[in-house]
Amino acid sequence: MKLVGLFINKARQAALVRDLRAHGVELRPLSSAAAVVHALKRGEAQAVLLEDADASLIDWLAMLQLRLGGVAPILVVSGDNAVGMVDALAHGATDYADYEDSVEPLLTRLQARVGRPRQLRRMGLEVGPYSLDASASAVRRDDREISLTAREFALAWELFSNAGRVVSASSLTARVWGGCTDICKRTLEQHVYRLRRKLSCGATESAVRIQAVYSIGYRLDLLHEQPLGWAMPDYGLAASGLPLHAQGRPQEQPPGYLRHLWPGEF
Repeated sequence: MKLVGLFINKARQAALVRDLRAHGVELRPLSSAAAVVHALKRGEAQAVLLEDADASLIDWLAMLQLRLGGVAPILVVSGDNAVGMVDALAHGATDYADYEDSVEPLLTRLQARVGRPRQLRRMGLEVGPYSLDASASAVRRDDREISLTAREFALAWELFSNAGRVVSASSLTARVWGGCTDICKRTLEQHVYRLRRKLSCGATESAVRIQAVYSIGYRLDLLHEQPLGWAMPDYGLAASGLPLHAQGRPQEQPPGYLRHLWPGEF
């Protein structure tokens, strides 16, 4: 069995590599989520192993879900500053295992998950007049397709998924570029600028606004609608220290302009 993985704690990484090798399982640690995506697309591994490492885990899962769509199982092992099993599974992990004194619980879960037939997930969103299809990397507005590059689509997906809430610049960078260290603030700004122009589709009036929140990140708002009416998941940014307009605080009535489309709804 061959695995690829991402870890913050290098001591735990080394211990897992050693313990899994003793049971005939090869674990190859990688440096970024982008490297994991490339390895899986080349067929170099059968599953992904992630360390539960606070906000990093949520960013890793967000990118892997969008780019892989369930092509391989993603198992999370407990770690320091853990997000926890509930949040890990809610953000797309296939399974969760503790790793303290023994590797046996992890091996049992790997054997149960790896090699089983998997149905690729087709994920979509509808936000106002926009519809997003992750499997095709396509955005449409009023039945007109908007041509986006892969990274522009990934950026659009993260912003539309969190409509009405701020997504930090660091989270956007991690989820769009996979944690690459050479991505600068200017690169993100340029991609946001191009995305703003393309989403208008040449219309005289844009249906959305992508607003920069100084020193924090970006927020997408649907124009001519009430503010977002329910609490969205927190994707990599603790909102408690933000001003109210940046938190997307819940209102009394949800406007219903954003809905997730689950498998079978297409």
